[in-house]
Amino acid sequence: MAVSVSVTVTQVNDDGSEGPADSELAAALAGPVEQFSSMLAWAAQQAGGLDHGEREKVIGESGRELQRRLLEATFTIDSAREQRIGQVTSAAGIRHGSVEAGHDRGVVSVFGPVRAARLAYRNRREANLYPADARWVLPDDPYSLGMRALAAFHLAGGGYGQAQEVIQARTGVTLGRAQLAGLARDLAAWTGDFYEQRAAGADAGLPDSDVLMMQADGKGIALRPEHRGSPGKGADAAHPGIKKMAEIVAVADFTPAVREPEDIAAPPARRKANPGPKARHKWVSASITSDIPAMISAAFDEADRRDPHRTRQRVFLVDGNRQQITAISARAGERGLKVPVLIDFIHVSGYLGKAAAALHPGDPAAAARWADGQKLRVLHGRAQAVAATLKSVAARARANPRTRHLDLTDMDRAVTYLTNNRAHMRYDKALAGGWPIATGMIEGACRFVIEDRFGITGARWSPDGAEDILKLRAVVVNGDLDDYMNYYKARYRNEKHLTRYDPASIADLGLTA
Repeated sequence: MAVSVSVTVTQVNDDGSEGPADSELAAALAGPVEQFSSMLAWAAQQAGGLDHGEREKVIGESGRELQRRLLEATFTIDSAREQRIGQVTSAAGIRHGSVEAGHDRGVVSVFGPVRAARLAYRNRREANLYPADARWVLPDDPYSLGMRALAAFHLAGGGYGQAQEVIQARTGVTLGRAQLAGLARDLAAWTGDFYEQRAAGADAGLPDSDVLMMQADGKGIALRPEHRGSPGKGADAAHPGIKKMAEIVAVADFTPAVREPEDIAAPPARRKANPGPKARHKWVSASITSDIPAMISAAFDEADRRDPHRTRQRVFLVDGNRQQITAISARAGERGLKVPVLIDFIHVSGYLGKAAAALHPGDPAAAARWADGQKLRVLHGRAQAVAATLKSVAARARANPRTRHLDLTDMDRAVTYLTNNRAHMRYDKALAGGWPIATGMIEGACRFVIEDRFGITGARWSPDGAEDILKLRAVVVNGDLDDYMNYYKARYRNEKHLTRYDPASIADLGLTA
């Protein structure tokens, strides 16, 4: 049994009567109507012999083609209805008085490639002007805003090859690596301005009950051979000349959760009964081209966005990097703020654990007991006393014939670390204030923003290419992609399109600056 499907497009008049659609509208909608009719006919006749997976595949492909034809139909309708503008004047004050219809261009959309025709306003002394391009906010290259957002999301989530595969499966469009890199560069260009603009428009009524937590860290990114240099400032000490440090900062809100030192060193049951503060509304930023002071400033700017009157308590957690601590003090001083800087307690635990293992080789149980005792003393705010203890114990061990063979280098390192950073180990005050004492948030951000993306085996980067992806990845991680694309669209329209016209004539184009 054959099934015939017919879809008719009618036009409803103001008086409620119906009639055939005008020829231009009917012609524009002919493609979508034909595709939709064929899909209905397929459902009635051919779908019955397929399993559900095969049906999904056919409907997905046919549905995308329907969407593509529908998008193209909207451009066709706009083109047929585009009215000639009386006077179009360029930014240079040159009148474009010659008008030609039917200037066609391609647009690569999330549904596939489409064509768009519009009026061209011409003058032999300048390039053509296309007011319709400004109304549609069409980029100068073929890739639509939807394709740009899709590329940003998948470039932030995986490698170039993975992004190519996903985009092709989703849109049917094949993008080369060079095209993707160009889109990443274009999309990343305004991310800094986006966050500055958002900070400038901050809500002054934010609650002051919660504390602002800021954290900073750094991770090495492998560079391409042509971008490698001699070890120096900004290099990864573990891979001199091969990796360059990317700096990452994070900001979050949290409600204070008061604890005692014994809660940290207690068995799991007690720690569960007295949980620490939970980070909310996390924000991250990362850069391989900006230095530590610049990134610390970015964290303070984000904190100012959340707390424009600077009434909330701020806490900064780091791993002991002296440049970070110096930059934090400088930025806080510029703002007239007192910001406690805490060393991540996990780092302290690591130093004490290695010191204990050096003192009790071959006896991990004894080492763990000894380390736990020292950790508890540090949590009580006695880091300097613990450093003195370690120094004394190491001296006695070296003087004792039975233990002088031990390699106590890790003991010495722990003493140095505790001594140099004791001012930032006031964990007793931090716990009493309900503050966090570990940089779990920034460690997680480093893994997700940097390691998961830039640690792909064999991946090598140029600094600029890595910077583009870091910026896009931070926008996606922050959950700001939709807001950023709205900002990007408005700015693209204003800076790429409207700047081509005499400002006094923009209103005549049916556009607003």
